[in-house]
Amino acid sequence: MLETFVVWLADELAAASSSLVDSSKRVSLWYLLSAVLFAWLVLSLRYGALGWARLKPYLSWRVWWHRSARTDYQLWLANRLLLGVLIPKTFTQAVWVSWLYFYWQQQGFGDLQLGWSDATVVVLFSLCYFLVDDFSRFLVHWAMHKTPWLWAFHQVHHGAKVLTPFTVFRTHPIEGLLFFLRSMASQSLVISIFLVAFPNQVSLWQVFGVLITTFVFNVLGANLRHSGVALSYGSKLEKWLISPAQHQVHHSVARQHYDRNFGVTLALWDRLFGSWHPGNDDQTLRYGTGQAIDEMGMLGQWLEPFRSLFQTLQRRTKQRLKLRLRGK
Repeated sequence: MLETFVVWLADELAAASSSLVDSSKRVSLWYLLSAVLFAWLVLSLRYGALGWARLKPYLSWRVWWHRSARTDYQLWLANRLLLGVLIPKTFTQAVWVSWLYFYWQQQGFGDLQLGWSDATVVVLFSLCYFLVDDFSRFLVHWAMHKTPWLWAFHQVHHGAKVLTPFTVFRTHPIEGLLFFLRSMASQSLVISIFLVAFPNQVSLWQVFGVLITTFVFNVLGANLRHSGVALSYGSKLEKWLISPAQHQVHHSVARQHYDRNFGVTLALWDRLFGSWHPGNDDQTLRYGTGQAIDEMGMLGQWLEPFRSLFQTLQRRTKQRLKLRLRGK
């Protein structure tokens, strides 16, 4: 029993550490360095020699070894281990896709026989996959801010007092589980529909579509979103794409920035929901929730949401009792 646990633990830790050299992972050294290069190029074009000075928040050891950043690293590893237990290895996207594939066929949905070329289908698939995935990310994120019991868990992510690329993994396991389900559901939905509607024409999607968009997103500053480098895309482009500066506004503790910029890639969703807010290169922000959870270590980050949830439910129960008593 102990030997099995040790082997499992070693495998999980090895897999986690391999993310740093795996070019398909967002926190790989390749993408961390490409973020520096991208920011340096853009900021140098805008500010000349001063551009490099604006990168100091990204490179500062005081940021990367800040107590808040160390909590990010701990949650990254701890959540990976915990979710490795909670989510069975057999609970994969292939299972979801297979179930939905047969479901659509049972409903009478089949080959559309439109005669479209493989290239057209691949482009359409990639576009639909991207839009559904991006909107579902926005919607779940929006719900986590607007729903008290979901915010109880999402506050862990906003408890970061400094931002590093690893802050993206600063989540409560409950939130990690919800986003896993979101990913499986949205992506499997699109894949299964295209497999049924365009049989034998979707096999190239990974090469020509989704992986390319993911690669571009990661190279062009994805890791700058969780960093101290304020990088705006400009007033026009920011109305369509979420810049690092815009996402940093989302993490701001300032009241005027609450519930702003929920989007991951497209700013369109925020504009439609009235939550869009521009960023700029010169913004100076303070991060966190302003609550006790900002100062807590890993164990506190896991336990505090349950206490917050209990308090929320307790307040609502008291309010309902008061309303009932008034009604009598």
